[in-house]
Amino acid sequence: MDLKERVRRAITEQGLIGPEDTVLCGVSGGADSLCLFILLHDLYGDTSVRLNVMHIHHHLRESADGDAAFVRSLCEELSVPFELKDVDVTGLVAEKGLSTEEAARILRYRAFEEKLCAIESDTARRRLAVAHNMNDDAETVLHNLFRGSGLKGLGGIRPLQSMGSYTLIRPLLDISRAEIEEYLTGAGLHWRTDETNLSDDYARNRIRNNLLPMAASQINERAAEHIHCAAGQLRSAEDFISAQLDDAFSNCTSDIPDGITINRASFLALHPYLQKRLALKCMEYVSGYAKDITGIHVGVLCGLFALPTGKMLDLPHRLHAVRRRDSVELIRK
Repeated sequence: MDLKERVRRAITEQGLIGPEDTVLCGVSGGADSLCLFILLHDLYGDTSVRLNVMHIHHHLRESADGDAAFVRSLCEELSVPFELKDVDVTGLVAEKGLSTEEAARILRYRAFEEKLCAIESDTARRRLAVAHNMNDDAETVLHNLFRGSGLKGLGGIRPLQSMGSYTLIRPLLDISRAEIEEYLTGAGLHWRTDETNLSDDYARNRIRNNLLPMAASQINERAAEHIHCAAGQLRSAEDFISAQLDDAFSNCTSDIPDGITINRASFLALHPYLQKRLALKCMEYVSGYAKDITGIHVGVLCGLFALPTGKMLDLPHRLHAVRRRDSVELIRK
């Protein structure tokens, strides 16, 4: 099966694009996004799907002007609506103290969302197509593993993800980077190269440029594919656990002023892993935040259920936990 047919099948089986959807394709000019754009144009250019392209100019490289001109020219050639969006990455870095990567990502997706909302009024028909591929998924899994991520992070990248006001889709997620470049070369298409991807300045680049090639050459040539497949299984496991967690939250907790009460007997009847996930969910629910809540905080909250009545804990985001006779109360002070 050729690459275009594989992408067509993935889109159909995973429900990524419907017949009346508006698809905004983020195109940097690199091999991955160029391949995605060409495939979507070939598959949907003569259908009721509305395909648009946006190129984000981050103003971080001298060659970026050439990238923008390349994408604009291609869209004009194919008669696809194109928009160039300039973003101030360095300004956001200075304002918020973010890394360059994080600031660029925030501004990029903010621009995509604004454009989608402007060209499509129906939330259900808004699709943002980005070009993450199998290698990106493997890199993400390893990056998250090294940073101490839990099951959700080890599940890598999802092919379809609701973002509230739109749906994010990744039609190339089952395609390797080598297959993408082979497809473009075979079609006589050239792409732009972001030289920053060739450096080892960022952790993800070191995984891409060193660890995965070493794994492929010295351990298993299909290492990226196997990591990608494992991530898919972990995503399925996470979906199952999330459903169990929702049930546990409904059965174990009740709302009270400024917080919730967690039934002790119902909580202790859960599997220890589910107890930890529920404790985290409760803290996020009451505080409205996930950041800065660590495994240590989860552990001490779980431990409170075994302590005598009246014991108390102070937790991040002004959270306060109290052991009652038959429950633990979690409130925000």
